[in-house]
Amino acid sequence: MTAPSSRVRRRVFLGGGVVAGLTLLGVRSFGASAAPPSGSPDDGRDPPVLGLPRLTENGAKVPVVVEMTHPMEPDHHLASLRVVNDRDPIPSKGEFHFTPTNGHVYLAFQVRLDDGRSTVRVGAECSRGQRWSTTREIRVAAGGGGCAGPLPASDRREGEIRPPAIRLPQLVRGQPIEPGQIIDVQVKVKLKHPVRTGLARRGDQWVPETEPFYLTGLDVFYGSARVSRFVLTPALADDPLITFRLRPRDEGLVRVVFRNSRGAELDASHPIRFG
Repeated sequence: MTAPSSRVRRRVFLGGGVVAGLTLLGVRSFGASAAPPSGSPDDGRDPPVLGLPRLTENGAKVPVVVEMTHPMEPDHHLASLRVVNDRDPIPSKGEFHFTPTNGHVYLAFQVRLDDGRSTVRVGAECSRGQRWSTTREIRVAAGGGGCAGPLPASDRREGEIRPPAIRLPQLVRGQPIEPGQIIDVQVKVKLKHPVRTGLARRGDQWVPETEPFYLTGLDVFYGSARVSRFVLTPALADDPLITFRLRPRDEGLVRVVFRNSRGAELDASHPIRFG
């Protein structure tokens, strides 16, 4: 695997930071199980399949896997997914926008959920305006809720910010990439990027206590074109690993750009060569 070239651009960074990161995980290492989809697609296609644990003791890092079979062509493709839990103080877990270059909609990431029993919903919409939805119940053990977020990191860690890393599991396995083949792409911040929701629990209510600090977005480029746009929220887990798919038809450079709520940008790139 060719070592990724990367850099960090900081516009404004007033606080927060990152601490020692974790090793990149396997694409299906979450232990999530798929639920039978609900909802009726307008054109007979299957709605998205949502995978997540039925029970977890750690609401600060709940694995979510979403996959959907749908055409990914210029005139008809799956355009967006939205993951929501209306019971939580931060209902939106992220909005994810795709293009035909993705080739197939598969998404894996980790979120925060409040403790107790709740329902996670994923909604999908295609470029022709058709919509689907799937729901799945989950229970976070008492005291395991993650919506409060961690305490603020020390400002001195500003100098420790590092770029993310891009990993192509197919190359790690020693398998070549062929033109038009759909491949997995894993993206991870090398050092932990803490997420602070700014919320504190007071009895049965959540109240804002401090300024939130979190990753607000991830843009994915292939060559000069943006192929994916992910809108992130404070409900994203610390130090997230995000996995998606890409269908490169020509050799080129895949580049990712994270942004956070303090105006910092963190980016990395990785070449894709065939054969």
